[in-house]
Amino acid sequence: MLDVHPPHKSTHTWKDFFIHIATIVIGLLIAIGLEQTVEYFHHRHEVVETREALRREKEENRRRFVVNTTSFRWEAAELRNNLRVLAFLQQHPGTAEEKLPGVLEWGFGHAPIAELSWKNAQQTQVLGLMPPEEAEKNASLYELLDRTDTDERNAFEAVSRAGSYTNVDPNPSHMTPVQVAAEIDLIKDAMTAIQIWATHLMNVHQQFPEFSPAPTSEELDLLFGWQRSADDEKKLAAAQAATDSDLRPSRDAMIAARKPNHDSP
Repeated sequence: MLDVHPPHKSTHTWKDFFIHIATIVIGLLIAIGLEQTVEYFHHRHEVVETREALRREKEENRRRFVVNTTSFRWEAAELRNNLRVLAFLQQHPGTAEEKLPGVLEWGFGHAPIAELSWKNAQQTQVLGLMPPEEAEKNASLYELLDRTDTDERNAFEAVSRAGSYTNVDPNPSHMTPVQVAAEIDLIKDAMTAIQIWATHLMNVHQQFPEFSPAPTSEELDLLFGWQRSADDEKKLAAAQAATDSDLRPSRDAMIAARKPNHDSP
């Protein structure tokens, strides 16, 4: 006869139960730890890659910054030349083109900023993995560079408007006195536009000195005639002294207002 015996059931104790639970918990902790370790190194790799991409992009933007500073100087010289020629034509209407004190030149050069790596960093949220001061510094740089790009577009449009007469007749001697006066106003508008552009290029250099060379205050003064020639300064010495005396109280008050208040707690 075949004997059938029921299977032997192991006796479970509370000790076995807690060992079983502890094993599960330890396994989960190990799995979570491994996952976090993998994620940590993945994030670290992302940060390293992004830093390198931003470094290369910054170097490219520094190169383009040099191009833009050079372009500003070229365009400022062109506009000064054009204004001088048209001022002569305004004073001597009907002067033949070949007898004018110069030829009108129109051109515009610009290198737009590179920002693909920056935009990718924003989209992937990798900036949140960087130290806050590092992310904020990058954000400040790109904000300034973006502002110079906007200024450049405005300057390009202003210069294009000033030179648009060439589409009909490139000879300025054919302009009427009214047209010459209107053209001079357009050139002045273009000079204001490139002055704003240059001012923001200067701001980039002031906050990030590695972006160099930049337009200077002296260049802007010359562009607008705020800085006179040595001969003019000599002739105007007495008048300048009277003006300085008249403006000194207001100037001193402005300087004082900009100083830190050491009496404040």
